Amino acid sequence: MRWYIIALSLIILLVPTALASEAVGTIDIPKVILSLAIMLLVAKIGGEIAERKFKQPGVLGELLAGVVISPFAFGPYLGFHVIPGEILPISPEIDLIGQIGVVVLLFLAGIETDVKQFMKFGKVAGLVAAGGVVVPFVLGYFAIKMFYTPPAGEPIEYVALFTGAILTATSVGITARVLKDINRMNSEEGTTILAAAVIDDILGIIVLAMVIGIIGTATGAVELNFIDNAWNEVVTKSTTTDILWIVMKAALFWGVVLFVGLKYSDKISSLLGKFETKGALMVIALVIGFAISYVAAYIGLALIIGAYAAGLALSASSHKEQLIEEISPVFNFLVPIFFVAMGMLVNVKDAVTIAGLGVLILVLAIIGKAVGCGVVAYFSGFNYNGALRVGTGMIPRGEVGLIVAYIGLSSGIIQQPIYVIAVVMSIVTTLITPPLLKSTFAKGPEKGWKEKSG
Repeated sequence: MRWYIIALSLIILLVPTALASEAVGTIDIPKVILSLAIMLLVAKIGGEIAERKFKQPGVLGELLAGVVISPFAFGPYLGFHVIPGEILPISPEIDLIGQIGVVVLLFLAGIETDVKQFMKFGKVAGLVAAGGVVVPFVLGYFAIKMFYTPPAGEPIEYVALFTGAILTATSVGITARVLKDINRMNSEEGTTILAAAVIDDILGIIVLAMVIGIIGTATGAVELNFIDNAWNEVVTKSTTTDILWIVMKAALFWGVVLFVGLKYSDKISSLLGKFETKGALMVIALVIGFAISYVAAYIGLALIIGAYAAGLALSASSHKEQLIEEISPVFNFLVPIFFVAMGMLVNVKDAVTIAGLGVLILVLAIIGKAVGCGVVAYFSGFNYNGALRVGTGMIPRGEVGLIVAYIGLSSGIIQQPIYVIAVVMSIVTTLITPPLLKSTFAKGPEKGWKEKSG
């Protein structure tokens, strides 16, 4: 336990600096650096405790560490305060670094994916994603209609539609991290979960576009400072034509990226091989990943869709193993920051005031994904254990649910009670998925896919 004491002592020594006065109207770079130091330290302590003491994936410890140092818990003693006038209780700089971490996470997940396995299970993943969107949306919609009394001026029909939309999208980052931790990224279930979660994100954008169109909110009137072009486009364009255009763009984008990556894998490998200086291979690969992520966002898709597609395109390269080895240190630095930041979003005190409805929404969120995705997976070729793993892996909502909730809150469609429920739901589903998913892979047969004879 000696190293724990040393780590905690370092945090205590950092507190006086963390509480120092902040620059006004500028980015306080020393404060950001100190915040990162604290977040990384608690992330590693939390991850170490989770893995060594409780035999759980490190991501769970990182998330809980974020809850502990949030502005609503012990964060103020370490310099983390709620930002006046902002929805998220973390600084834009920390949020930005966390979002870069998500891009790196999905990029590396794509590289590590067996692309032949991905193509084999692409159709099944699409069906699983559809089941995981329809069932949660319906459950969330009727739960609000039946059990929620909205404040004055908050139309319940609109709240119900937005709550349904909040429950639809899976957080691919959480599941990708857990699958990586337990070395099941390239299993039948792992490939299906990752592919379905990415498709799920596209479907989430489409569902949100449809909800915005039905509600008829003012187009372009919502300012979305921290949200990428995918979500901004949904708010500003919501006609049937625009929805179909989103679907076509997503399909075309994926088709082009994967076609180029797979067909010209030898030439891409040759290009990467021309860089011989230390670290150049990693940098050029990240340049490709970031550039394709940017293109995805620029054409109205999400950054993480581009990141995963870019990783898949490079997964056929002869430099695959070297890329994984060289990018892993970047992963180990950036990704924990994102998961700690996710934990810092939850305000446990506010959740207590709407506990009843919150618990109902949480239960429906879990059942909606587990059943909606699991049942479809079972009838698509998985055995019981495989279907259970797929359903469990699709449970976390994470950052995607928060983005949808933010749009609803900032546009005046939902109020604080529903927003708080969405935040807590995202955090809790994120927290419970790692141990549940690990448990489902530990039980039952190793193989979850029903092999067909002949």
